[in-house]
Amino acid sequence: EKTRKRVADEAKRQGFSPNPIAVALKTGRTRTIGMVVPLINRNYFVEAIAGVESVIYDAGYELLIASTGNYYEREKKVIDSLSQGKVVGVIAAVAAETADYQHYKDLISKGIPVVMFDRLMPLDGMSSVVQDDYQGAYNATKHLIQQGCRVIYHYRGLQNVSMWNAREKGYRQAMADAGIKVERNWVYTALTTPEEGVKYANRLLSRNELPEGILFSGDFAAKAAMEVFAANGVKMPEQVAIVGFVNEPWDKYLDPPLSSVEQFPYEIGKEAARLMLKAI
Repeated sequence: EKTRKRVADEAKRQGFSPNPIAVALKTGRTRTIGMVVPLINRNYFVEAIAGVESVIYDAGYELLIASTGNYYEREKKVIDSLSQGKVVGVIAAVAAETADYQHYKDLISKGIPVVMFDRLMPLDGMSSVVQDDYQGAYNATKHLIQQGCRVIYHYRGLQNVSMWNAREKGYRQAMADAGIKVERNWVYTALTTPEEGVKYANRLLSRNELPEGILFSGDFAAKAAMEVFAANGVKMPEQVAIVGFVNEPWDKYLDPPLSSVEQFPYEIGKEAARLMLKAI
């Protein structure tokens, strides 16, 4: 015991501290929670991360963050790495490319709890925290209709992602409730990136197919489209009214400002963290 105390005192004097990985290997228990996000450069996920941190740090846990870039193969590698004893649980938003969830099933089968946020997965054994995308899209579409728009297009995301699927359903229901038939060419599918937003706007202009309103499933695509429209002399909202999703901090600085559906990512992150602490 005296030897142990002398070693501890000398380690303290030298400024040494326990290696968390070595401690985890010895005890079989880590104090780290993994968080997997599709994109690290989106305000929504930055705010969600902050919400998670605000809860788990007070509970004595650390956060290990990984970004998949919305790629399925990268997500599989990240989940496989986290499953190797590095974390006690995983909070995740599934990648846009992902349609096979076996890697998450494997994680759960190893006894590592999973909490999904922002996007749902059709799997048992996990908790989820999501915003009401259906109602958000319904209200946004209704707003456009109340502004006098009848020909309203919808730029939706990939339909294997639950939130984009729910937003389309909300859009379609609002249109149906207003007695407006959604034509086949009114709904467009692509990632909600600036590059795809530019392509979409140019596509509409080249076809001389400008609707009265557009509901975008993401603000980055909406902003890019607005810039293309403005460069081509299209007046907004007089010629085309645009509503986005997520309510990015820069929306209010656009000309004109972009109306967008609020998502409350900080609160969603906090609730995901609370569910994780209950599960571990």
